[in-house]
Amino acid sequence: MRLRDFRIGWRVLARQPMHTAAMLLGLAVGLATAFLLLAFVHYSFSYDSAVPDNRNVYVFKHKLKLLAEPHWIEQMPLPAYDVVADSGLPLTLCVMIPHGETVNVNGKLQDIEFTEVSATFPAMFGVRALAGDLAAALARPDGLALTPRGAANLFGTAAALGSTVEVNGRVLRVLALLPEPQPNTTLPYTALVGEGTVLWKPGEREQQRYNWTGLAGKLYARAPGVQAQAMAAPVQQEANRVVAAMLGADAMRKVGGTMVEVAVTPLAEAYFDTDVAVFHGGARASKARVLALAGLALLIIALAATNYVNLATVRVLARGREIAVRKTLGAGAGRLATQFVAESAAVALAATGLGLMLAWLLLPMFSELMDRPLAAFLSPASLLAAVAIGLATGLACGIWPARMALRVLPARALAGRAGSEPAGNAWLRRALTVFQFAAAISLCALALAIGWQARFAARADPGFAVDEFILMHLHHEASAGKRQAFLEAVERLPGIGGAALIDLPFGYPMVRNSTAFRGPAGVEQRLEMSLVSPNFFAVTGIVPVAGTGFDGGRPAAPQKNDVILNGAAARALGFASEAAAVGQAVMMGSVPLRVVGIAPPLRHKGSRYPLTAMVYMVAQADANLVMLRTRLDADVLEKALLPLRERYLPGQPLRVQRARAVFEDGSADDRRIARLLTLGTAVATGIAAFGIYVLAAGSVQRRGREIALRKLHGAGGRAIALLVGTEFALLLLAAAALALPPAGFAIAHYLAGFAEATAHAWWALPAALIVGVLTALGATLRHAIVAMRVMPVAALRQGE
Repeated sequence: MRLRDFRIGWRVLARQPMHTAAMLLGLAVGLATAFLLLAFVHYSFSYDSAVPDNRNVYVFKHKLKLLAEPHWIEQMPLPAYDVVADSGLPLTLCVMIPHGETVNVNGKLQDIEFTEVSATFPAMFGVRALAGDLAAALARPDGLALTPRGAANLFGTAAALGSTVEVNGRVLRVLALLPEPQPNTTLPYTALVGEGTVLWKPGEREQQRYNWTGLAGKLYARAPGVQAQAMAAPVQQEANRVVAAMLGADAMRKVGGTMVEVAVTPLAEAYFDTDVAVFHGGARASKARVLALAGLALLIIALAATNYVNLATVRVLARGREIAVRKTLGAGAGRLATQFVAESAAVALAATGLGLMLAWLLLPMFSELMDRPLAAFLSPASLLAAVAIGLATGLACGIWPARMALRVLPARALAGRAGSEPAGNAWLRRALTVFQFAAAISLCALALAIGWQARFAARADPGFAVDEFILMHLHHEASAGKRQAFLEAVERLPGIGGAALIDLPFGYPMVRNSTAFRGPAGVEQRLEMSLVSPNFFAVTGIVPVAGTGFDGGRPAAPQKNDVILNGAAARALGFASEAAAVGQAVMMGSVPLRVVGIAPPLRHKGSRYPLTAMVYMVAQADANLVMLRTRLDADVLEKALLPLRERYLPGQPLRVQRARAVFEDGSADDRRIARLLTLGTAVATGIAAFGIYVLAAGSVQRRGREIALRKLHGAGGRAIALLVGTEFALLLLAAAALALPPAGFAIAHYLAGFAEATAHAWWALPAALIVGVLTALGATLRHAIVAMRVMPVAALRQGE
C-alpha cells in the first residue's frame, strides 16, 4: 500500500460527498464512544501503576470469623507489623495509618487527614520530594510533607515549604513538598507524617503496638520471591493465639479452630479486590464489570464497522463500470484490492481524527458520569493506541469491499448489469443488519433493567420515612455533657421534629459490630448490633411489632441492659414467636439483657443485601450520627446550626447530608452503569437505524420492477407497503430471537445480586423490543412511501 493509493482513494471518496460523510460520521461516532469506554478501562487497569514493581508489593487483609457476617478488612492491627518484621522473611514493610484531625485554617474549621507512613515509604512507592527533604519530614516528630492539594487546603498556596500548622496544640512544620499521587490509586494521601509524629498522644502509639483489637491502618510488604501464604501465616498464627487467649478454647472450637484469616493481595490487583468490605482510600470496582465495558467498546466498534461495510457494499455496486474498466486496462487483483483497502483505511483514519475530537469534547461529561478523572486519556500513548485501533478497523472493513470488487465481471459490468447484487452478498448484509438490531435490543433491555433496579434500590423504603431526615455527623472528641446539651438545643430549633442517635446510617453497607447472644433455651448465635438512642423509635416513627420501643423520656444509663430484637434475631435465639421473646432475658456473655420489644425488619444496608438478625442496644458514647427529623434544606439547616456549634462544640466542624442521599449511594454504581449502557444503546440504535435505512433503500431499488409489475396487476399502496415491510419485519423478528434470550439471562444474573428486586426490571425485554420496532419503522418508513409512489412505466424503463 503506497501513498498514491490514499490520494486516489480520497479523490474517489470526494466524488460522493454525502455518501462519504455518512460513512465517516457513523464510524467516527462509534469510535468516539469506544475510545471513551476504553479510556475508563485503561484507567481501571492502571491503578497504582506508578508504584515500582507493584505486582511484588502486597497489602495485608484479614477476616474475623467471630463476626456475624465475616468480611475481609483491608486494615491491620499495629502488632501485625512487628510479627511480620520478626518472621525472618526477606521483606520490606511499610505502614500507612490515617490520622483524621480538625484544623483551624484561616479561621475556618476543616477536617484534614494526615497519613502516617514508615521511613521505607519513599523507596517502596517511588515517591520523591519536589522540594525540601522527605526523609527529614518522616524522621522528625514535627515533620510534615504535603502534596500541592494538601498545601492548598492548609495554606491556600502550593508554596508552603517551611510553613507551620497547629493541630490540637501540636505544631507541624512543612519540610517537604511532594508530587500529587496518581488519581487512580488505592493509597491516596495529601499530607504525610512519620511514625514518631506528634499527632500521637504521649504513649499512645506504644500502646497500639500491643493492641490486637484496633485497626491501625494498612500494612504493605515488598516481597519479591516470597509466597503470599508465607507472608500471611505468621500474622494469622499470632492473631489466632491472641484471640484464643482472649475468648477461650470453647470459642475457638466453635469456629473450627481459626478465629482470624489473614491474606495478602498484590497492589496491582487491589482495586479489583471487591471481596474487601472495609478499606481506606479510593473506590473499588468489579473486574468483570470493567471487562464488560471493554466488551461493549469492541461491540460498538463492530457495529460501526458493520455499518461501514454495508455502505461500502452499496458503493462497490455503484462503481461496477469503473472497476470493469480498470480490470480491462490491466489492473491486477492485488492492485485493485489494495486500492479499496486504502480507501477504507483513509476513511477510518479521518473517522479516527473526528472520533478523537468528539471524545475530547465529551470527556468532561464522561468523567463526571464515571466519577473518575480521565484527562490522562489524551496522552500521546493513548492517542497512538486510538489511531492504531482506527487503522486496524479500516483495514478490516476494507476486506469485504475489496473481495466484491475482485468478483466484478468486466463483460457483465460494461453491459450495464453490474448493479445487481449477488444473492450471497444480499444475505450477508441482512445478517449484518440483524446483528446490529440484536445488539441494540440487548443493550436497551439491559440499560432499562439496570436503570429501573437502581431507581428501585435508591427509592426503597428502609422501614421508616427516610426522606424526612437529615444526618448530622458529630466528632468523638466532644464530651457526653456537651453533646447532650447541643442535641437538646438542636431539637428546640424551628422546623426540627426530633433528634435521634445511631451508629451507622441506613444504606451504608459497612461491617457492623457483632457479638454472641444466648437465648433462654441455650441457643447461642452471633448477631449484629445497632446502637441507637432511647428516643430512636419514637423519633423515626418505627412501631415495634411486639412489646415496646426504648423509653425516649428516660436517659440511656438506666436502659443499658434493655434490648430490642428484630424477628430474625428472636428466631435465631430459639424463641417460638416474636411475642414470646418480649420480657425474656438473653445473655451477652455473662451480662443478662431484657428484651423489651421486637422491631420490624429494617433495611440497614439497602436492597442489595438480605435482611439480617439485628439487636438494638441503647447507645452510650459510641453513636456519633444524629438523625434529625426535618423538612429543612441541608444548607439552611447547616447555617442554623453554626451558632449552636460555636456555643457547645467549638473547634468541631459539622457535616450534614440528606439521609436519602446516603441511602442512594448504595446504588450509585448501578446508576452509573445504566447511564453507560444508555449511551451504548443510543449509539448502537443509531447505527442499526442507519444500517436498516440503507438496506431499505437498496431493497426498494432492487425490487423496483417487481413493485411496478404488482402495481400493474392492481396492487394498492397497502399491499406494496406490506411487501416492503414484511422483509424488515422478518429481520427484526430474527434480531429479537437473537437478542432477547441472552438479554434475559444477563438481567437474571444481575438481579440475582439483590436481596430484593423490582418486578419492573423484566418489562425491559418487551420495552426494548418496542424501541427496536419503532426504530425500524422510522428508518424504513420513507422508503416504504417511496415504494408506494413508484411509477410503473418509469420503473420498468430503468430496469431495461
